Amino acid sequence: MSTLPQFDIQNILKRAQRLDVSPEFAPYSGIEILTGKQDSNGKDIVIAAPQDDAERNSGLVLTASSPWATQAQANNILQLIKGFSYQPFTAEGAHLDPAAELGDGVSVHDVYSGIYSMARRFGRLMDADISAPQSEDIDHEYPFETKANRAVSRRFTEVESELSIASDEISAKVSKKSPEGQTSFSWNLTNSAWVVKSGNNTIFRVDANGAQVAGKITATSGKIGGFDIGASAIYKDTSSINSGTKGVYLGTNGIRINGSSGAYFKATSSGDIEGNNLKLTGTLTIGGQSITAAALRGGAQSAYNNGGKWSTGAGYGYNYNDAINANSFSSGLSTRYLSVSSGMEFAGHTIGRTTIKDYNGVSRNVLWWQ
Repeated sequence: MSTLPQFDIQNILKRAQRLDVSPEFAPYSGIEILTGKQDSNGKDIVIAAPQDDAERNSGLVLTASSPWATQAQANNILQLIKGFSYQPFTAEGAHLDPAAELGDGVSVHDVYSGIYSMARRFGRLMDADISAPQSEDIDHEYPFETKANRAVSRRFTEVESELSIASDEISAKVSKKSPEGQTSFSWNLTNSAWVVKSGNNTIFRVDANGAQVAGKITATSGKIGGFDIGASAIYKDTSSINSGTKGVYLGTNGIRINGSSGAYFKATSSGDIEGNNLKLTGTLTIGGQSITAAALRGGAQSAYNNGGKWSTGAGYGYNYNDAINANSFSSGLSTRYLSVSSGMEFAGHTIGRTTIKDYNGVSRNVLWWQ
């Protein structure tokens, strides 16, 4: 069997658990390079060596593609491969040099071929499954797989890596197999986009429209949408929850929004809320009790000397001279003194005041109940 010149040849001898060998291919007799271009007659331009069709097709013809190929290049490649016979094989559990790479030559038992697919295991033996794929795998650039999946539980991890370079795409994939499951990570570069995947799910994509991210983003510095990113906050212009500079702050200790002319709103992580103006359009709940605007107005009025009437003007909600302090309609009325000129009603009874003289003739004010 003819062999290609090799700089790195791995001689495994019989250090493999299993070897499957397929019939050797016919020797290479020619090469055809597809340029992807057409001549003036619309015919595809193919650079071939040798140029004689019968001589070129007397054996196996290697087909490649390159828009920059020349006849001199085709002739040089033919000199390297002419007479070489491709040998498909699969060697499982091979004790391989850790420095071995795809494309190296390999000798297993009496078979010489190349390493074109490799699944390395980082266990105690540091072994690997290596192969040169069958013809249908070569024609379709199909990654090699073993004939049957082993049902044996292994105590080490398998790592598979692939690198594919074509005229319109460059892609790479790394897969990890273990008793806990299988994971894979890959990237793909085409004429229109760069895509990063986890399994079959796209997690990062860059194209002419920008970048798209699906999933979690972790950052402790930088910018996003005009906001600065810090270790515990994102902010614009104002970098502290206590800063009065106009801007926005969102951090782990709270939120602050500063407007113009000193207007601000602040809510801390401990539950404190501050602001120079507060407008409620709905219901306020305090201690589990809902308080409406009508309840606030009716239950928090104060009275002052206004001709003996309650104040319903701008004075409600304020304690005039400590005369009456109405905390709420539920907690009742508390006062330091109460002045009633004629009488008042309490619990359905009328309470009045009158003046009588005691036995010494001194006038005394007394209350009467009816």
